[in-house]
Amino acid sequence: MRRFISAAAMLSTGAFAVAQQSAPDPAQATTPRPKHRLPLMAEEALARGHELPQTFGTGAILTYLDGRKIEVTDVRVGLDGDQDSVSDYATLGSTSTVFNANFRFDTWVLPFLNVYALVGYVHNDSDTTVHVQIPRPGNLPGSLEFDTQVDTSLDGTVAGLGMTLAAGYKWFFMVADFNYNRADLGFDDEFTAKIGSIRAGWQGKVNGRGLQTWLGAGNWDTAATAKGHVDLDDGRRLTFEADQRPATNWMYEVGVNFMPTPHWQLFADFGADFEGGYFAVLGPTYRF
Repeated sequence: MRRFISAAAMLSTGAFAVAQQSAPDPAQATTPRPKHRLPLMAEEALARGHELPQTFGTGAILTYLDGRKIEVTDVRVGLDGDQDSVSDYATLGSTSTVFNANFRFDTWVLPFLNVYALVGYVHNDSDTTVHVQIPRPGNLPGSLEFDTQVDTSLDGTVAGLGMTLAAGYKWFFMVADFNYNRADLGFDDEFTAKIGSIRAGWQGKVNGRGLQTWLGAGNWDTAATAKGHVDLDDGRRLTFEADQRPATNWMYEVGVNFMPTPHWQLFADFGADFEGGYFAVLGPTYRF
């Protein structure tokens, strides 16, 4: 059960996003002629005066998230497959601190379409509050209530795929991003996250070096059911399931992407859900 409580907090992070978590890439580095067959339609874009980033990119994405609230809507516990809900007398909620480190590889398939893959490691420390309310025994009126707090840690791996659509006009740009992630946290099923975001902002050059700044909003759909089991000494199997979701799916952000050379980028992204959760993302990218 302690592992379930930790995972309920973990899935709220959007650290799979971390998801979510790269800067937009319509970089300012000019490519006189495409070095690769990708992106398709590159010659047409260059002929129209557009500047294209280098086709491929590899980089690290480091994410820290804290304070995002998780609602556990139902908990079911049973022996040998027969499960009963305990939500009538037990209420659980959690907040967590998460560190996520991802490796990212991306490529521009079209001048306006980027696809990427992510693989990484995630660590979660969570504080879970359990409130129990049960009737008094016999015919005694009222109920018994007590609260307890459980501190847990959880480590796992995550992998995902995503795509980014980019558009711009002069100094203005906009990107829409979506990624799908699966995390192995040691439970019976892997957890999934679907994260979509939109960013818009300014792009230009400062002392001849590319710079972008933006505001954005993202929907981090990390609702899931945690499933697990414990084999008891008498041969029976204790199973549990917990339906959980973040208190809010929405995160809001501000970010910057600095491009000192056509091959190197460094981005930073900061955001909050305005209900106690906040995150910071930092990462270098090498383009070639």
